[in-house]
Amino acid sequence: MLWNSGTWLLPVDVKETQEGYTIMLELPGSHRDDIKIWQENGLLTISGEKKAPSGDRIHGERVYGKFERCFRLPKDANVDKIEANYRDGVVTVEIEKLAEAKPKAIKIN
Repeated sequence: MLWNSGTWLLPVDVKETQEGYTIMLELPGSHRDDIKIWQENGLLTISGEKKAPSGDRIHGERVYGKFERCFRLPKDANVDKIEANYRDGVVTVEIEKLAEAKPKAIKIN
């Protein structure tokens, strides 16, 4: 796990297709309401807090606390077409590419 000044750095997968970009983060045990995602000036930020369960632990290896990741969006990202979903502890952010950036087949007449 990577650390960064009091917050932990979430490991992510980023994938590009012809249609857009997908960012996936694993946050098991987190609640949807504790995760914030926003885009401003071409920067996508995902932040929040994974809260530790109450009670005393006699052994602990799981990471808790505040987290934040920032991604500079590519020029072909359509910032008006960003969707985020949370399911089974995984946050998936889908970023559509601008229409003019998508490959287009040209029909031969």
